[in-house]
Amino acid sequence: MQIAVDISLPNILQLISKMNLDEIEEVKNTIVKREIYFKKFKKDDIHNIMNDFKEKDYSTDFLAELESGLKKSSIYEN
Repeated sequence: MQIAVDISLPNILQLISKMNLDEIEEVKNTIVKREIYFKKFKKDDIHNIMNDFKEKDYSTDFLAELESGLKKSSIYEN
């Protein structure tokens, strides 16, 4: 049986604060081992995003502003 629980960051930090150093080290090693911190956001192509919005009949002014904003955003700088 598997149970899914939605835990907020403050709750996670509170739980970690109650751990001893060995337990915290085990958590850290597990995070490194599973490369959890390396998982990157997978961005979609701006063209695909714009097509999704165009299908919803947004105004041309909004679409132009959205596209401009996406192109200037830090996630699309590369």
